[in-house]
Amino acid sequence: MKDHRPRYQILIDYYTDRIASEELRAGDKLPTGPEIAEQFGVSAITVTHAMRRLETDGLIKRIKKKGTFVTDRTPQPPAGSLTESGASAESASRAATLPIPVISLVMPFSETIGYEIFRGVEEECAAQGLYVTFHNSKYDDAVERSIIQKLAKDRVSGIIVYPVSSYKNIDVFSHLAIEGIPFTLIDRNIEGLEAPLVVSNNIEAGYSLTSHLLQLGHTRLAFVCQSWKEAVSVSDRYKGYCNALIEAGIPPKPEWLINMEELEVNKAAGNPYDVLLDHLLAITPTPTAAVAVNDFTATGLLKAALQRGIAVPERLSVTGFDNHSFTAHLEVPLTTVEQDFYSIGRDAAKLVLAPAQERSGSKLVLGTKLIARQSTGKPTFP
Repeated sequence: MKDHRPRYQILIDYYTDRIASEELRAGDKLPTGPEIAEQFGVSAITVTHAMRRLETDGLIKRIKKKGTFVTDRTPQPPAGSLTESGASAESASRAATLPIPVISLVMPFSETIGYEIFRGVEEECAAQGLYVTFHNSKYDDAVERSIIQKLAKDRVSGIIVYPVSSYKNIDVFSHLAIEGIPFTLIDRNIEGLEAPLVVSNNIEAGYSLTSHLLQLGHTRLAFVCQSWKEAVSVSDRYKGYCNALIEAGIPPKPEWLINMEELEVNKAAGNPYDVLLDHLLAITPTPTAAVAVNDFTATGLLKAALQRGIAVPERLSVTGFDNHSFTAHLEVPLTTVEQDFYSIGRDAAKLVLAPAQERSGSKLVLGTKLIARQSTGKPTFP
């Protein structure tokens, strides 16, 4: 019969029963944390949580550099004695160095997809008896740095981060690795750092979107991103786009790669998507389709085209990425790729809770799903 108790509770019950039956007596030393984790097939975080509960219940005590021992349950000196006072101080000191039973999620946004990621993390952590806190880094690497540094100082049990960028704050993430604080990255890695990562198959998704447009008859396809230096996930989507074009016998042209960050340097004022559209239309011959890096970029381009009287998809097909809920309700519903954000959150939580040897350098790649809507169609513009 399957045991439905949380894994930390199984540990608590196991040691409580052994102490109650005097199989473990006062002064007996418990196995080390890694030994317990290996014996029960659980993570170091789970062991720490169970040991903290047993210590709170007065069944065990931890002595720095010596180990964990069964406490002496014989009557203690009267309250207020130096012995009790000293013991309380020692206990408080030990507790201050133990991780708190909290997993923290740090993301640069709080929209619908953020909620789905949080839901996946929270449900997995709840099954392990852990709480989850959410922190919004607001696409600001300085805010992200401050949040992570504070969480590390607060001794949370683990941190899950959707990084602002693949190219910033490597020192902060390296500090987590050096200090042995469990952490997992979502969507994008940190260049130069081997770290646990949960990510959608961005290459496959970029390939899928581009193949969809090629099958409709498009042969001139632009790839639009906000910033080429933002994340490895962006370059992976571009790689998938290029793979599909090359497979179809179409060499990707340099001018088809449009980086909005570079365009904005020269724009005087106004809507950046008008600037994007002007740039797109100035390419000769003009692309008949645009593969946008995400739903927001795609929506901005789609609206700018419609306001200019450019029919979508008749003159310009547009695709997004993420499948935000609003994309199905645009004036022209958006073709996009759906990521399984709930599973991303759930698997990130599983990874951060896994034993260190299983977590180190692990990369989980999840599949995506093409959602074809009315923003893509056969090209009618020569």
